[in-house]
Amino acid sequence: MGTTLWIVWTVIGIIGGFMVGRLVGRVRSVALAVCVGICGALLGGWLFVVLCGVDSRMEAISLCCSAAVCAVFLWILVSISPKSGGNNDEGQ
Repeated sequence: MGTTLWIVWTVIGIIGGFMVGRLVGRVRSVALAVCVGICGALLGGWLFVVLCGVDSRMEAISLCCSAAVCAVFLWILVSISPKSGGNNDEGQ
């Protein structure tokens, strides 16, 4: 397992976290969403490789697993975030 796989998992987490941070108004900050996305992607990819091994086919599947766990972590972040999201648009 090379460093390239770790970098790709990190990029998956950054992209997922950035998208959720920008598109979902309930998330407190984009930086928090990116950190949660990176943690989820790295954990998902690493656990898949530890449990299933690594070869060229498994590397591709680990990317899908990394994205799925990243999405689950970000979904949990959005569901525990307060509904107002810091925007005070209720009075308008």
